[in-house]
Amino acid sequence: RFRLGGYVFPPSVYYKIYTHGSITDVNAFAPRDYTAEFQPPPIKLHNKQKPGEATPQTDRSGWYRRFENNGWRPVAGSVF
Repeated sequence: RFRLGGYVFPPSVYYKIYTHGSITDVNAFAPRDYTAEFQPPPIKLHNKQKPGEATPQTDRSGWYRRFENNGWRPVAGSVF
């Protein structure tokens, strides 16, 4: 789609890309940062916790966060 915009005359031409089908965001299925993960030793990995022992919380600060990157973009003036 195209639209006209701007604060001066003549207005600028902007475009935005739309799709008819759905788009799959692959990173949304596996949002972890696998390079920063720590693999516990096998004795801690395969043994069960004792009753009353708290499970450690996972730090999710470096995980993938989706953001929309399909805003209105200006058409270059040299195209016209």
